[in-house]
Amino acid sequence: MKKLLFISVLSLLIALITSPVFAYLIKGMEEEVDTTEVKINGRHYILLVDTCKASGIEWEWDSISRKIVLRKNGREAVFLVGSKYYYVGEEIKKLTEPMLMENGSIYAPLQFAKYTIKRLFELEKKTRISGTEAIPERKAIEVERPSEKGYKIKTVVIDPGHGGKDPGAISRAGLREKDIVLDVSRRIKQELEKNGIEVIMTRDSDRFIPLSERTRIANRSDADLFVSIHVNANRARWLRGFEVYYLSEATDDNARALATAENSVLKYEENSFAKHTKDLDAIVWDLTFTENREESIELAGFICQEVGRITWPWENGVKRARFYVLKGAEMPAVLVELSYISNRWDEKNLKDNYYRQDLAGGITRGIIGYKCEYERANGFSR
Repeated sequence: MKKLLFISVLSLLIALITSPVFAYLIKGMEEEVDTTEVKINGRHYILLVDTCKASGIEWEWDSISRKIVLRKNGREAVFLVGSKYYYVGEEIKKLTEPMLMENGSIYAPLQFAKYTIKRLFELEKKTRISGTEAIPERKAIEVERPSEKGYKIKTVVIDPGHGGKDPGAISRAGLREKDIVLDVSRRIKQELEKNGIEVIMTRDSDRFIPLSERTRIANRSDADLFVSIHVNANRARWLRGFEVYYLSEATDDNARALATAENSVLKYEENSFAKHTKDLDAIVWDLTFTENREESIELAGFICQEVGRITWPWENGVKRARFYVLKGAEMPAVLVELSYISNRWDEKNLKDNYYRQDLAGGITRGIIGYKCEYERANGFSR
């Protein structure tokens, strides 16, 4: 009887152990993951925390800088939510799709989560001898590579600043920045399309668009250039003229003041991590603009040269400042300040439809000039 009971219990255990349910439970106990795929903006993603658990990768999240640090086998990779760029050691790499945050959880692109991330931290079993110690030899890093687009400028994103509940700068006479820049942006769009360039507007009506969403629109559309249109203002009412900025540390008091003014739109963003990202550390800062800085400077130069023919002697040249709206752009990006709405002469000009058309024409010729030179030289110095 005891023998029969033992055999019955043993048979039951064997059946349970070999059943799919038991195997699933054991897997869940070991990895505690659910690698269910989700679709975000039409792309396939997996929860990053699940991927890390399954691969034995330590992870760290900084909610202030939106930075993710992954560590394993003495290696470290640094990512930024919303950016395709990331660091491995001293190298900048690029994902096919950015890390994203949805409902408080961080998601990794499916292809990266299933294939690249495991190899990123993998060590070979083979060893090399160094002195008396056997040291594991690192395996070459394999990461996703962006597809080759060729040196063509096909799509430009025009970003009319402010809008909706954010009026931007307002003149003494009540002229609003958000209205001026929308009008000029529409004119630029029309002129560029006449020249065979596809144009995407971040807004084409009087509505509010968060700063962080503006560059996301450009990134999702795989645009070649990003041009943000604004109107300047300053307490020094004698200041006037046209100028173009690219993303960098502000170098003078006026640039810092302007960056502060333009970035103040963050106060209108009710539920945005943008509020916490004004002081990103150097690594995260470099992730978002290093690759396209030279092209941005070139683009700014072409625009200034063409508009300067109209606004001379009130063309103030190319400058640099830390504009939040340009952060995260994965293409050459500039911010145009059409004129000073705080100056009575510039304000008078900005009211004039012919002057606005002249500005739009100059900006258009600058973009086309950059396009021609970029394509002729196969990406300038590349």
